[in-house]
Amino acid sequence: MKKSIVFKWFVLTALLFSTMFLVIGITQNYFFEKYYLNKKADTLKMDMNEYLSLAAEKGAEAASRELYKNNQVWITKLDDYGRIWDVENYYIDVTLENETKGDWRIPMYSFAGKFSSDVLSTLKVGDEVIIDTVNIADERIPYQIQTDSAGVINLNLANKLHGPQADPAYSHLVTGLSRGKITKTVFPERREDIAFPYQEGYFLEQVKEFQASLLSDNAKPLQGTEELKATENFAQYKIIIKPVIENGISGYIFAMSSLQPVDEAIAVIRQFYPYFFGLTFLCVIVLAFIFSKWLAKPLIAINQITGKIANMDFTEKLPVGSGDEIGQLSGNINDLSSRIETYIGQLKQDLDREKQLEKTRKEFIAGVSHELKTPLAVMKSCLTILQDGIASEKREHYFQAMEEEIQRMDLLVVNMLDLAKFESGTYKPEMVPFEIDKVITEVCRSLSEQIEEKNLSLGLRLGSQRVVGHKILISRVITNFLSNAIRHTENGQAIVIAVRDDGQTAEISVENQGKPISEEDRKKIWDQFYRVEARTSKAGTGLGLSISKEILELHHTVYGVENTKDGVRFFFALSVQS
Repeated sequence: MKKSIVFKWFVLTALLFSTMFLVIGITQNYFFEKYYLNKKADTLKMDMNEYLSLAAEKGAEAASRELYKNNQVWITKLDDYGRIWDVENYYIDVTLENETKGDWRIPMYSFAGKFSSDVLSTLKVGDEVIIDTVNIADERIPYQIQTDSAGVINLNLANKLHGPQADPAYSHLVTGLSRGKITKTVFPERREDIAFPYQEGYFLEQVKEFQASLLSDNAKPLQGTEELKATENFAQYKIIIKPVIENGISGYIFAMSSLQPVDEAIAVIRQFYPYFFGLTFLCVIVLAFIFSKWLAKPLIAINQITGKIANMDFTEKLPVGSGDEIGQLSGNINDLSSRIETYIGQLKQDLDREKQLEKTRKEFIAGVSHELKTPLAVMKSCLTILQDGIASEKREHYFQAMEEEIQRMDLLVVNMLDLAKFESGTYKPEMVPFEIDKVITEVCRSLSEQIEEKNLSLGLRLGSQRVVGHKILISRVITNFLSNAIRHTENGQAIVIAVRDDGQTAEISVENQGKPISEEDRKKIWDQFYRVEARTSKAGTGLGLSISKEILELHHTVYGVENTKDGVRFFFALSVQS
């Protein structure tokens, strides 16, 4: 069986490795270059869409700078004549002679070949200038600016219009001259201060070439996205031009990105393939054999261990030597073995717990029976006395005694129902911020009659603090703690309610003067129907502290009871609203 598995996996892995390397070689040889160029074009198109969003938000020049910084792509927006749309940097304003339309703003990126502060600094405010233009409809496109001592020129357009290299395709263009005076110049002070994209000479050259192509006699507006390639200093570039219309105005998005030279790399890879595949084939054979042996070993171990688990033997575990599927399978089998062993042990514990629960249930029923037995006995005695007509002058007294016992039974039943609800695990109180000092004040007001009856001194050490919890349930806890304190405090002694805040939690404590609680009583004081009889001056239901415990555990908070120098202090904590 073992040899069969090893042999099958050896053949399978050898085929898989061989196929994988063959596919890699073919893919690199025939498809990589095309994939790279298509991927580059798709990325450039996504950058163009992002540019439109950024341009609407931050402006065209800011969008160009951000995309170049983040994605290394040159991109700008052109009008339908191929001019950069909103030029906020590097321009001159010229007041034309015999015209009253205001200053003519001329962007300077299309002059002087590369954008050079040295060349542009020859244009100064106050200089008289002659501007050569191409006139199309109402538009004037400047291609040369001349002063008395210097000038700048757009050679891409000027060479096609004039000189020995003039292109007949541009002979239909109407040129003109405009005269005026420079009233404002915005130039960079230093070469390193030139903002993107105006320091990118080759990019601007491509923009100007596109502008010139739009002015030829056979030029037609682009109907769809056009993709071009360009080469500069042996470096290739991808150019994508996309026509757009915004607010009824047509224009173009002009984007350019450099292409890594992949041709030379592909040629070298093809020469390397014979050596590569020869060595790879040897490696495949060795790796396939090692891999098949390595893969079969844990499966054989898995078969042995699962057989033992089937016989309820959980003593051995599988070694988990890797994080792959086999390692995960081994780990899952170990986990399953441990869980089965744990569940068997837990089943035994559940049986023991069920026995303990049955014992607790019997104790609870005994406690309830005991608590109901006393008021029922009192009521039965009162009814017997009333039926026999004995002590008829105390008739009202007996009726009042029965009414008090009925109220006590009613309170006992309500507390038992609440305790069952809290212990069920299905009740989830809604936690909201509230002011703890107001809740304490309301509780004290509701119990003021009992406090005055025993002539107790009540001290409040409160602060205006908002805590998070269930306001009504926390009020019930404070009521139970304070009622318990009143019941166990001698006449004329003191009770202190305090709130201490450490910034994250607020501790609420109720401290009364009186006898301390023994260590044995402190362990049982939160149990149902448990009373410290030696400290009891007036009986309760025996469920108040049990209910308080369940409420506080629903709040997942710290609570407890401790002896102090003068008496006993009950306390709990709540989170402070941040």
